[in-house]
Amino acid sequence: MSERENPTSSGSKDQNEANRTSSQPVPMASSNSSYFSGEPIHFRVRGSTITGASPPQFVTLEDIMKAAHGMQNMALAHEIAVDNDFKLEPFDPPDNSYQKLVKETMHRAYFDILREQLNSNPPEYKQALILLEDVKQGLFSILLPRHTRIREMIEEVIDADFIKQQAETNSLDFKKYANFVVDLMAKLAAPARDEMIQNITTLTDTVEVFRAILEALEVLKLDLANTLITMIRPHVQKESVQYERAKFDEMLKVSEDGLQNTREWLKRHIDKTDLSIPVTDQNIIRNVTAQTLAKAYLELLEWDSSKGYPETVAIDAPRFSELGVQVYRMSCAAALLLASPACSSDADTAARHKEALKQKLFIIIDEASNDTELRSVLPSVAEEVVLATEQLLEKLNQPPLNSETKELIRTQIISLGDPEHRVREIVRQRVLEFLKVILVCGGGSRQIPVGLSVLSRELTDVSGTLLRYVMHNKAVFTQHYLDIVAEELSRN
Repeated sequence: MSERENPTSSGSKDQNEANRTSSQPVPMASSNSSYFSGEPIHFRVRGSTITGASPPQFVTLEDIMKAAHGMQNMALAHEIAVDNDFKLEPFDPPDNSYQKLVKETMHRAYFDILREQLNSNPPEYKQALILLEDVKQGLFSILLPRHTRIREMIEEVIDADFIKQQAETNSLDFKKYANFVVDLMAKLAAPARDEMIQNITTLTDTVEVFRAILEALEVLKLDLANTLITMIRPHVQKESVQYERAKFDEMLKVSEDGLQNTREWLKRHIDKTDLSIPVTDQNIIRNVTAQTLAKAYLELLEWDSSKGYPETVAIDAPRFSELGVQVYRMSCAAALLLASPACSSDADTAARHKEALKQKLFIIIDEASNDTELRSVLPSVAEEVVLATEQLLEKLNQPPLNSETKELIRTQIISLGDPEHRVREIVRQRVLEFLKVILVCGGGSRQIPVGLSVLSRELTDVSGTLLRYVMHNKAVFTQHYLDIVAEELSRN
């Protein structure tokens, strides 16, 4: 088994952004500036493998809706379809960035102008009118299409003409509008936001109340976006399969051989043993394709970058790579646990010890994605295993480890830096065989391999994620895979 390659990285565009300083000109806020600056609220994608040809690192609520209707952003739709954990977080510019400086300056000026005008004698309400219009639009942004009556109520209560009349007669009651908005947000928000909204009611300063209201509206808009993602996911999954298939077929029509890498990828895993070539039986072809694909998908978890990446899986390359690192770390953790001493004959005590040690090992090897990085942290792993073993022996009132035993433990742990170590080979084979069975059978209940029970949760999570990626990919490209396998099996 070849050693996993060291990852490479290039200069980050975000770093350049972070290095920009306040010496650059900062736009001045005018008295009629909106809190939202006329731009849609952007959300950062959390825990996503979005890179390269995938969607941008942050998206708008409008992007989400476009992905659901018309599939105008195939990569974003694909992300929603295959990743059940796809969620959005607020997009916050990097610290010390020019973008963050501008945003903070604009918002500070927005409320400074409001406070200055309200404290003038007589009070001015020009900025207050802008504020209430911003609040009104913020409330609209957290409504669903079915909320027609609530929309009408907002229009009626926060009526621009009536508010302007109140301002002209110096009878504008800010507290009344604040109470209306807070009460409405409390009804629309999820229970998890009750505390946030309740905190607004404890504020007494008018400017601070509306500052908190506008910030809360941004949070609620994010909540709505994630709720919509959950609601539209089934529709996006269905539409994404059809759309991706159609777009890929269009690409094939204009390319010389758009399946060259895919063909080579599958051919490496076609097993013709015990087959009578040529094969024309469709059932046999389907069975061979299923077995071939299971092995081929597993190759993606340990991909050799010297080979051309299959075109049909290109959009998911970062996703399979990330999952491959998880499988690598899980296999290493399993091997390390198997090499660690078992000091208790009591099954429950041993299980608790292994579980606690597993959590510590995952922390230590968290940055290891290849054998070079693994070897660099194995000394720390060895010391942790020795320490955990001594602590367990102390709890069991057993004699402590002597120096020879400690050194033996360290040697055993360090030796696992060899990718061809027998224990690592066995663990890797068991993990991959388990994943292969899951892929061939399409899920279902399966027995955890011997020696890996302490990693049952991690193994289940990885296999579920892998199966979700594979099922979507097969739904789009199965016919191409069947054609490639059938062509190979037809050759004498």
